[in-house]
Amino acid sequence: RAERIYFDDGEFHSTTQDYESHNLFILNGTTLSLVDNHSITAPPSSGDGEDAIRVEDANFSAYGGVITGGLGVGGAGVTVTTNRDSGFVSTATFEWPVQVNGGDAIRETTTKGGDAIQVLHEGSMAIIYGGTFTPGTGCSVKVCGEQTTDGNSLQILDGKAAVRGGQFNGNFYSLKGTIEVYGCVEFDGEQITGVLSDGTTIDVTYVGSVSDLKLMYSNTTCPEPAKQAETEPSNAATSKSSVVAVALLSSLLKFML
Repeated sequence: RAERIYFDDGEFHSTTQDYESHNLFILNGTTLSLVDNHSITAPPSSGDGEDAIRVEDANFSAYGGVITGGLGVGGAGVTVTTNRDSGFVSTATFEWPVQVNGGDAIRETTTKGGDAIQVLHEGSMAIIYGGTFTPGTGCSVKVCGEQTTDGNSLQILDGKAAVRGGQFNGNFYSLKGTIEVYGCVEFDGEQITGVLSDGTTIDVTYVGSVSDLKLMYSNTTCPEPAKQAETEPSNAATSKSSVVAVALLSSLLKFML
């Protein structure tokens, strides 16, 4: 039976069990940590999708385990949001070896697969140090009559994401938020490629305004190129030697004459 579990007392909590067919709501300044490789799987949905975890004016940290959004129209693995004018910065933090999956879309033709992580509002933030992030798949032609799109590994409708590590098996999408990518990375107008700060490679498609994507150079990942040997002193020395040689030759010719 599907059940919603609320963490809303403003205290600090850690998971003590798996949650199968549950939606976890973290609210009102509460902090929840996913530890001990526990799993959280949202129930199948038939409406707008069911997120496995919803962080609203609260904090969430994932240090392991598996998070999977609901099936149906594709629930998100983790949604981060902030109530308007609340003044609270909602934050979700991810570290290796957590796995976050969007739910697959299997019931309606009008929807895409679920996003692994989505950030909804200004004042909300996802910080990614590591983990594996896989979007849900779109509905197939066989089931829905047409193929719908897959979800995104990271979707920012507003707010911010800071990507310092991780493996991403889907796109990055920004509507009007900001995505910062840290490491030795570059963007060619379509793909973000390179090495993230944690040393993992990245090769993902970015969809959104170029101004919303910030590439943050990391000198630990991408050290300064070795300075080329200075050539000016040696050139100067060579020139000086040439002048001396010419002078000696001139003196020798005068003596012989």
